[in-house]
Amino acid sequence: MPLPSAVPTFDIFNGRFGDNGVVWIESVEGLAASKKRMGTIAAEKPGPYFVFSLLDHLIVAVTDTTGKAATEDAA
Repeated sequence: MPLPSAVPTFDIFNGRFGDNGVVWIESVEGLAASKKRMGTIAAEKPGPYFVFSLLDHLIVAVTDTTGKAATEDAA
C-alpha cells in the first residue's frame, strides 16, 4: 500500500462553484503549484477557474480571465 503524500493535492476546476457545468481539469500537488497551474490554464483558455482543497473541502483560490482574450486581441 503506497504511503500518502506529505504534500496535499488540490483540484483545479473550470467554471464557477455551484453552477451547473463545472468541469474538473486536473489535480496538482502543493498549493503554490496549483495556483500557478491555474493561472497558466486561465491564460491559455480564458474563463473562471478555482482550486479546491481535497483535504479541507474548501475553495482556496479563484481566478476569472473571462474577457481577457478580447482585450488582448484588440490591442
